Amino acid sequence: MTDLAPGLAMLERTAGYAAPEDFRPILATARASEAVRRFLERGDTPALLAHREALPRFDALLEKARRLFTADGAVSDDASPRLKDLRARLRRRRGEVTKKMSKLLEDRRDALGEALLVQRNERYCLPVLASARGRVPGIVHDRSGSGQTVFVEPLEVVEANNDLALAAAEERREVERLLAEFGRLVLDASHDLLRAVAGLAALDALEARVEFGELSEGRLPEISDDGSWVLRAARHPLLDGRLAPLRRRVLEESRPARDAVPLDLELAPNQRLLVVSGPNAGGKTVVLKTAGLFTLLAQSGFPVPAGAGTRLPVFTSAAAEIGDAQAILSDRSTFSSSMEILAEILSGTGPGALALVDEIGGATDPEEGSALAVAWLEALLARGGRVIVTTHLSAVKNLAAGREDAVCAAMEFDEATGAPNYRLHPGLSGRSHALAVAQERGIPEPVLARAREILGEAWRRREKAESEAEAALERLRRLEQAAAEERGRAAAEASRLASEREALARERAKLLEEGKSGFERARAKLAREVADELSRIRQDTARLAQASASRVLDTAEREAAAEETVLAEAEAHSEERSRELFIGGRARLSGSKTEGVVRAIEGDTVWLEVAGKRMRWKRSEVEAVGGGNPPPPAPRRPEKPAAAGPGLAARTLEVHVIGKNLDDAIEEVERAIDAAIVAGDARLRVVHGHGTGRLRDGLREHLRSHRAVASIRAADAREGGNGATMVELK
Repeated sequence: MTDLAPGLAMLERTAGYAAPEDFRPILATARASEAVRRFLERGDTPALLAHREALPRFDALLEKARRLFTADGAVSDDASPRLKDLRARLRRRRGEVTKKMSKLLEDRRDALGEALLVQRNERYCLPVLASARGRVPGIVHDRSGSGQTVFVEPLEVVEANNDLALAAAEERREVERLLAEFGRLVLDASHDLLRAVAGLAALDALEARVEFGELSEGRLPEISDDGSWVLRAARHPLLDGRLAPLRRRVLEESRPARDAVPLDLELAPNQRLLVVSGPNAGGKTVVLKTAGLFTLLAQSGFPVPAGAGTRLPVFTSAAAEIGDAQAILSDRSTFSSSMEILAEILSGTGPGALALVDEIGGATDPEEGSALAVAWLEALLARGGRVIVTTHLSAVKNLAAGREDAVCAAMEFDEATGAPNYRLHPGLSGRSHALAVAQERGIPEPVLARAREILGEAWRRREKAESEAEAALERLRRLEQAAAEERGRAAAEASRLASEREALARERAKLLEEGKSGFERARAKLAREVADELSRIRQDTARLAQASASRVLDTAEREAAAEETVLAEAEAHSEERSRELFIGGRARLSGSKTEGVVRAIEGDTVWLEVAGKRMRWKRSEVEAVGGGNPPPPAPRRPEKPAAAGPGLAARTLEVHVIGKNLDDAIEEVERAIDAAIVAGDARLRVVHGHGTGRLRDGLREHLRSHRAVASIRAADAREGGNGATMVELK
């Protein structure tokens, strides 16, 4: 895209007429807008859809352009029927003229400088030697630079050239008419074209923000609504090593890339003044610039190169006084220029305003500069503004130390190496370390010794006390870092142990499920074998059948009891998390050896007493273990044993349905009831086994409603226990 305003202004002046090439940037913008509109139709967010709706449509304009212009930008023959006819006639006239001129070339060969046709003033001519001009009658239109050749329009083609010129003029007027007509369409769409430029520029800027965020590994900061200001691992873009390739491309930077020390800064909502002090070249101004730049980036919708937890307030204005504003030609000194800027900042300060001042009160007498700096800061704070300043002046540091809405911060300095570490430490008043910096920059030792002598003993005591405070702060910082690393290792170990517990639980569940499946297969096989044995028994005598059946049943029940251990464990596992807990019982935290006594159960919360301390856990995290006396079960009314009907024998028939499905088992029991009634027996023993209980419950439900059944009960231990049901017949 290009700026369309100049081209549209030119069309206004010419009432819409322009050369074909003048329309190219306009059509390129319209095509770009249409392409972006089509692309954004795939957008699935309200923001992208809003951008799409903001782009106007240019279907009609582009369709007109497709009919008017060829692919190379010339006016097409098919732009109008008249133009098509005019160009056809023009081609015929041109053919007629060139045919005549070709014949004259042959006839006048001896008088010509070259055997070719030329055009002068849009008329076909012959290049005639000046010495032979009289041999070619006609109109002279031009002479060559050397004067050796004249360009003559022969009399024989004057009329043909006239017709050709008239046809060309008509064709030109038609082209001009078509271009002016199209230009007026463009003028009608000029407002939409300018809107399209603005909309595409907004999308381009949005994409640039995204690209900047990706290159800098930035993030959109939180916007604080209470005025808190937090920078976590903030990296100034001009110092960030990640952006070195971008700086080389855009700023042609040649210095080698190196990572800057990230900045951490935190200001509470009520802290409206930050005073940064410390050594020269220690990073004070970088703190100032980073804070201001990140504020502007965030309020312009840019991701900022910072870590998680970065929070920035919103300011109504931001002003800065940073650097040397000296102007020799305007008779302004560094100090006077600084005062001009500070006066302007103060006049525009109000609630929500941000001011950034580097080396406030410098470049003049220290006493007067200190007084001015303190007074200016008090006035700005009284007007509701917020300010960050750098300084070496003790009076400004003392001002911050004595106000509840202010905080001092010092840049860290390594006494061992004599170099700054570029870390900001809140709560400290930083030293200038002027002598250390001077020594680092090459000032001779005798000069430094004389400076220490002038400063005196009081300065040395203050330096020692401040050095000890900074060393203590450094030790504290290292301890905090070590504690943070230890917390990280503990969290990682806890996560690993939790993953291992989950893996063990999954493996145990898998093994139990496989055991349960194997038991089900074995039980089905046993049921088939029992059914086959019963079928053979029915073919023997009643006595042999009775004895054989008893042996088979004993064997079946022993094998079922052995196999059901696996099923019981599988079912216990599937219900493990919901086992009943009771007050006074023992329980433990799932997956651990921590045990205790249940002292209270409140909904989903269980209180355990562990080693004399009460601890609260979620019910899903606790499993019952042995120990304690469970509450007594609710009393049950004993079933009254059914008496045999009068006159009926006490003999008991048996029917075995182990391994059958419920429908087949009911059919088998019905046949047994019919046989018992016919035989005059009053009692029937139905052997169904333990299993999952579905067959037992289904049979008992059926027998309770049977019209021939007086009562039913579970068999006692001698009769097979709960694996059989005793039926008393009417």
